[in-house]
Amino acid sequence: MPKREGSAVIYHYLSKILVWGLYPLTLGMGCLLLAYWFEHKRDRRLFRRFFFVGFAVLYLFSITPVQRLLVRPLRVASSKIMSEIKADAIIILGGEPARSLTGIRLFKQGVAPVIVSAGGSGELLQEEQKESHRMTDFLVEFGVPKDRIISESKSKNTRENALYTKDMMDSLNIHTIALVTSSIHMRRSVGVFSKLGYDVIPVGARLFRMPKKRERFDPFTLVPNVGNLSLSTQVIYEYFALILYKVLNWV
Repeated sequence: MPKREGSAVIYHYLSKILVWGLYPLTLGMGCLLLAYWFEHKRDRRLFRRFFFVGFAVLYLFSITPVQRLLVRPLRVASSKIMSEIKADAIIILGGEPARSLTGIRLFKQGVAPVIVSAGGSGELLQEEQKESHRMTDFLVEFGVPKDRIISESKSKNTRENALYTKDMMDSLNIHTIALVTSSIHMRRSVGVFSKLGYDVIPVGARLFRMPKKRERFDPFTLVPNVGNLSLSTQVIYEYFALILYKVLNWV
């Protein structure tokens, strides 16, 4: 198993700490706190400016049109018909249950004979919690034979997902992979695995396919909600990580 590169260690800590300053909630609340401070100092001009910026950040990143605008550049076209996909292995990157369920569907449709559950702990303070262990238990519970599952539990980020599974996959002569992850994480993930020489078939994690319908303006999309704020935060992290990966030549 490869040793962790110095740049990987630095990335792990920087990506978990510095990015907090870019999140909408951090920026918005920071501006509102500054507005309160300037109001206390009786500087009405700076109070109005920081209050407006803080309010605007929190509002804009909480509405559907802005969230969709942010997500669109990250999307990668996924294979539409699962039964037509053929690969040497299905790789599920650690995360929400939808990824594991999508991997199970691929396996049961005969897409590949083996599943790789990849993911250690990406947390700074709870490193003992391994995503791949939870995924393996989940896969077995839903009918995937344990001898068809390869578990990788050392990685802390997407780059290490690929590096730490490479030796396992190379020993099994695996070249074509069906890569399962979320839509916003797909562009970076495909870039990492392609960089290591794999033929990657992207499969976005989903529980079911929604029928397409004609888009019409809905005034309720301008009402802020916490779901949009949460997704906008994830997308900002993804842009931050993608830029760092390009700088480090990982994609």
